[in-house]
Amino acid sequence: MRKSRRPGRLVYVVGSFPSLSETFIMREIAELERRGFRLSIMSLEPGDDVVHASAQDMASRTIYRPSPLSPRSILAGLVAMALYPFGYAGALLFATGSMLRNPAAAGEFLRSMAAAAFFACALRGRRTRHVHAHFASMPATVGILLAHILETTFSFSAHARDIFTREAVVLDRKLLQAEFVAVCTRYGLELLRRKHPVSTKQRLNLIYHGVDVVELMPLPSLQPADHAPEILSVGRLVEKKGFPILLRAAAMLRRRGIDFQLRIVGDGPDEGDLRRLTAGLALEESVRFEGAVPHEKLIPIFRRAEVFVLASIVAADGDRDGLPNVLLEAMALGIPVVSTRISAIPELVRHQETGLLARPGDPEHLADQMERMLFDEQLRARVTEEARRVVVTHFDLRENVVKLADLFSEAMRWHR
Repeated sequence: MRKSRRPGRLVYVVGSFPSLSETFIMREIAELERRGFRLSIMSLEPGDDVVHASAQDMASRTIYRPSPLSPRSILAGLVAMALYPFGYAGALLFATGSMLRNPAAAGEFLRSMAAAAFFACALRGRRTRHVHAHFASMPATVGILLAHILETTFSFSAHARDIFTREAVVLDRKLLQAEFVAVCTRYGLELLRRKHPVSTKQRLNLIYHGVDVVELMPLPSLQPADHAPEILSVGRLVEKKGFPILLRAAAMLRRRGIDFQLRIVGDGPDEGDLRRLTAGLALEESVRFEGAVPHEKLIPIFRRAEVFVLASIVAADGDRDGLPNVLLEAMALGIPVVSTRISAIPELVRHQETGLLARPGDPEHLADQMERMLFDEQLRARVTEEARRVVVTHFDLRENVVKLADLFSEAMRWHR
């Protein structure tokens, strides 16, 4: 096992922990700790109730911020000023300058300053040597202020919504002050380079999310030979996942006389609308909404599927998927995938090589690709073999965390 060169106290700032839709953060933390890093997790919000069993230990030692106006927050602000006078002044100066540049962000900076002060007090005596935030939005705002207070170094990981929408405030300043920025897709990395050419010079690093390719080994199908083909889709029930497109494509398959069962795993604000659409399309007997499922129970569901489909689109606010981990998991497990030409998905799903791609927002084209994947046995065999090879070669969890660990070690080398 390759160890980090200079293990030390590393602080992770996250938006919500543990999160069912962000299990990659849990896997990343576990692998970093396996490599010798000592981590403290700071979360802005409580996590989900339904998550991987291994997250329970991490959640028990996670520090959660209180309400910004609570007595605990107010007291923490006073204590932080006393404990870290110069660092607190630096954080206040950064926040004030940022609010002058972007007055609309004043509310976020005031809340973030309260959170950073609370976290700084909670970290007293732990000799923090680096602060890393997941997402360029409010977690990075809190992370950079916390790094100022503790007078240490700062970095962040950029993902999807945080860079595809206007959710991240003063991103130029965050990019300039970060020791490095980890970007989980080439698509996102190039977008940041185009939008922030000065701020991103020498700072961006492509580090894909990884999966455990040993745990996710292909196995024979769990379905009996005479069953109706099962189509699986997993994701938050939100606009960018394109579930209405998937349901309309399923209705087209039904009109073509194709028998199937569609299982949709996940929850979210659009569930009611999707159930009504299912009824309107007369698909009640062919579609099952499973709700949120713990990650360890999700793998057997994957193994029952004939085809995995993710009908991603660009949402009205510009939000879109980056490179969803469920695609990596399906491909590692030997499940043929159908998705869309959105964002970074083609970096993984190469049409007719590792899967099939449909035009985003086009139910008929999606139905065509689903039908082809269901019945073209030669195609299925070819793409599943190549898909597994690509995941093992480029998306192995341990190999990708090595890159991140090296960046942390370099950043922490100069801070004692």
